[in-house]
Amino acid sequence: MLIKNKRQLIDLAQNSVEKKLRRDMLKILEYALKMSDPFVLVEKFLKQIDCKKYKKIFVVGAGKGTYRMALAAEKFLGAKLAGGCISVPAVIKACPRPGSGNGHLKKIKVNLAGHPLPNSGSVVGAQKILETIKSAGSDDLVLGLFSGGASALMVLPVDKVSLVDKIKVTELLLRSGATIDEMNAVRKHLSQIKGGRLAQAAGNTQFTVFYLSDVVGDDLSTVASGPTVADASTFSDAIKILKKYSLWNKIPLSVKKTLEDGSVGLREETPKKISANVKNIIIGSHKTLAKAAWAKAKQLSYQPVIITDEMKGDTEKVGLKFLKSQTGSKKIFIAAGETTFKVRTKNPGGRNQQMCLSVLPKLKDSQVFLSFDSDGVDGIAPEQVGGVIIGEGAMKNAKKVNLDIKKTLQINDSYHFFQKVGGLIKTGYVGTNLGDIVLFGN
Repeated sequence: MLIKNKRQLIDLAQNSVEKKLRRDMLKILEYALKMSDPFVLVEKFLKQIDCKKYKKIFVVGAGKGTYRMALAAEKFLGAKLAGGCISVPAVIKACPRPGSGNGHLKKIKVNLAGHPLPNSGSVVGAQKILETIKSAGSDDLVLGLFSGGASALMVLPVDKVSLVDKIKVTELLLRSGATIDEMNAVRKHLSQIKGGRLAQAAGNTQFTVFYLSDVVGDDLSTVASGPTVADASTFSDAIKILKKYSLWNKIPLSVKKTLEDGSVGLREETPKKISANVKNIIIGSHKTLAKAAWAKAKQLSYQPVIITDEMKGDTEKVGLKFLKSQTGSKKIFIAAGETTFKVRTKNPGGRNQQMCLSVLPKLKDSQVFLSFDSDGVDGIAPEQVGGVIIGEGAMKNAKKVNLDIKKTLQINDSYHFFQKVGGLIKTGYVGTNLGDIVLFGN
């Protein structure tokens, strides 16, 4: 059972009808997460690779879903695996699931790094990954395992840009409301490995890369900042993005100089074409979450409807739009993707908590709404919270303790709100990263 506080979440229901709906929606969520397990997805795609044709196989990777990807690779490759290195935010040492072994890596070295902001571990991880790739020969295979979060977990700034400066830019972008592709366009042009540069380092070595996509539309140049993918963005684009969000005069001078030099040809652009020996494969995405949720809802005798598997836009507006779906008995509406909202304060919370808070005043009796980040960590809070499930009782509890929803939305204090009202979904670090899933029904 992935959800640690399932019983408490079900017991928040005001009546038997809501209780059943809460129970079923949590079952749907757990099933969607189970079917999105990186271990399962990697095993499926590794069977399509003829490993016998390679002398040695090395594994590299980074991301919030990469640890379980590596577990599957190590089990499948066996003696063929020569070694490797991955950079992750937390090690899932015990996630006992069928076929996943004991949850410990033996040949692949694990580097712990910072997320959502990079740290010194992010640099160490990037250097080790680069060294591993360069050590492979022409008759070897490098298997890349990348997922969302790698942009912070694998960092190697260009010369004259310090890690501190890179962190400053990342922090400003995270709080600006910039989209993930806009953020990555900037980060690629401050990196020695992002935006296709890691693929360049492989030379003539065969490099097969598995991606878990948490990006709407599955643009691989955006996932993990596209370390093995051709980059269409430019230094000039990065400058425009920073000016768009009024950050140009807030960023470090070293970053300004780097981007300005690049825009006039004094620095080499990111690769616009990738060698044929590099193969990029998407093994899981928002669609994986949505399809699994649909299948489980159908099994539970509901009439599931996938509203979209490319959910994007303003967090609060998107949530309110879903409430306009034509509800009916036994209907479950499903959406998957990733929204954005501007962080105005340092109060704890995340976009899924913010979405639930925005729809709460409009929620009708007997309706239940759930929003969850598939990696189990929604934003920043004193504890790991993946999202929220709300129903009729949440509004009543808010009134009892005299909480002002409008004010709470403005100051982004959603975590403390739901801590008092109830509804926080706690799974801990799930081990996948395919964006967010939203469920709505009555």
